[in-house]
Amino acid sequence: METGMVDEYKLRLNKLRRLIEHKEFDAALITSTDSVFYLTGFRYQPFERPFFLVVRPEGDLVIVTFRLEAENIATIPLEHRTLEYAEYPAREGETYLDALAEVIGGHDVIAVEPSMPAALLQALDHFSPMVEPLVERLRLVKSPYEISRIERAAHFSDLGLRMILDAARIGASIQGGYDRIPELRKAIVEGEGKFDQYTSSIWLGVWAAPFSAQPHRFPEPTDIFGEGPNVGLSFLRANGYSAETERTFFLHRPSAEQAAVFATMLAACNVAYDILRPGVSAHDVDHKVMSFLRSEGFGGNLLHRTGHGIGMGGHEGPLLAEGSDDILQENMVISVEPGIYFRGQGGYRHSDTVLITADGYRKLTDFPSDLESLTLV
Repeated sequence: METGMVDEYKLRLNKLRRLIEHKEFDAALITSTDSVFYLTGFRYQPFERPFFLVVRPEGDLVIVTFRLEAENIATIPLEHRTLEYAEYPAREGETYLDALAEVIGGHDVIAVEPSMPAALLQALDHFSPMVEPLVERLRLVKSPYEISRIERAAHFSDLGLRMILDAARIGASIQGGYDRIPELRKAIVEGEGKFDQYTSSIWLGVWAAPFSAQPHRFPEPTDIFGEGPNVGLSFLRANGYSAETERTFFLHRPSAEQAAVFATMLAACNVAYDILRPGVSAHDVDHKVMSFLRSEGFGGNLLHRTGHGIGMGGHEGPLLAEGSDDILQENMVISVEPGIYFRGQGGYRHSDTVLITADGYRKLTDFPSDLESLTLV
């Protein structure tokens, strides 16, 4: 375990305890693998077997686990108490609900996570659980440790995008970018000392035109590069923390019209950057960006919001979207990625991983964004 991580986990757990108290809950049931990892550093895969951290404003941290996992709980570096249940499913008297009943009283007001599966929420109905995003709220603002880890991930994200672009050729398939994933994994191991398979992943996505107009289409390895705007995305999680770098690039000299759309996409990014700072509404960021793009005549070419939060997950809060009630705070990390799309022709989108600072922002990814650098001829 990294030096200082026990103190980091204690700090996170204490913040959660104070939030539970502030919200007037008696306890919170933490069930998602990411939330458990965030609070304790424990990595596990429950599959269908329920697993719980029971957290109260005061008192012991209680872990309710299936017997198969119980011995591994000893690796959690925080003081805790463990309750085992036999298996899932199990005989009456030996189930996870029986184990939970030992630590949850009939009159306790219980919070559960929004990600809890509906079937599990229904099984807990007699506890009258209330859905409340407690850990998600804590994760919005990053600690210095988390920022350092995201910044490292951003370094490897940039490297992954460079690999994508180096492999791109007119007439070649996008498989060339995918083939560089082992090389990027090796770079992470060399730079970080490990590539934890439980908390790490790499996705090097390439949308060759015209499929760049469909940013949520899964690219096929047989897609072939031709003329038009292509989009490359390096989207990864390195030992627990994520980053993304995305660029629109050309494998030929773009036309005047293509260059103009590219410039408008960059200008839309700058509309966002011009107002990023603590205290600004996420709604306002997206509204200003979308209003600009609509005023430029691209109202019919918009598919998505300006950005989203990045942390342990590649997509989390805050959400930079019209209608969002999130407010930017210092040490939040977000993406900035407005896009312009033309069905059957291609799309234009850059994305960077961006830290909100005391007086504005700082890009954690550092990849060229100008048209000349991204015209690969």
